[in-house]
Amino acid sequence: MTRPPHARARLRLLAAAGLPLAAAACGVLPPIGLQRPKVTVADLSIRSLGLKEIRFALLLDAHNPNGVDVPLSNLRFDLELLGRPFASGAALEPTVTLAAGATRSVPIEFAVPTSRLVELLRELRLPERAPLDYRLHGSANWGRSPFTIPFERRGEFETLQKLREWFEPPRRS
Repeated sequence: MTRPPHARARLRLLAAAGLPLAAAACGVLPPIGLQRPKVTVADLSIRSLGLKEIRFALLLDAHNPNGVDVPLSNLRFDLELLGRPFASGAALEPTVTLAAGATRSVPIEFAVPTSRLVELLRELRLPERAPLDYRLHGSANWGRSPFTIPFERRGEFETLQKLREWFEPPRRS
C-alpha cells in the first residue's frame, strides 16, 4: 500500500519527535528541566611530594537538587588558582550516581608539576591582601550518553590563605 506524500511526511515528523521522547523515557537523555548539581570543594590534601610532581587528593561534595537520580560518567574538571590554570583531573570512579535530593562525596586525584606549585608559592609571598580564589569547572556525561552536564564553583581556599601567611615577611612592631 502506497501512502500519499503528506502522510509519509507526517510519519517522519512523528518518528523524529518520538525518538527523543523514547530515548528520554529509557534514561538515555537527561529529563527536561534538570538542574545542575551543586559542587563544593570539601577537602584538598597532598598525597605525595616529588621533585617532578606533587599528587593531590581532592574531595568534592556534589549535591543533586533534582527529584531524580543523576547518573554521571566521565567526570572531569579543570582547577584554576589565582586566575591561572593549575590542574586538570577526573573522578577516580568511572561512574557516579547522585541520588535524588542527596549529597555525595566524589574523590579525585590529580598531579601538578612541582614547578607550577613553586610559582604559586612565589605569588603567595606578595604582601597584597588580594583573595586567594579558585575556580573549579568541568562536566560529566549523563550516564553513558554523549550528553554533558556542566558545573562550576568559585571560592577561596583557606589553606592558601594559611600558606600566604607562612610566606609573608614578618611584621615589625
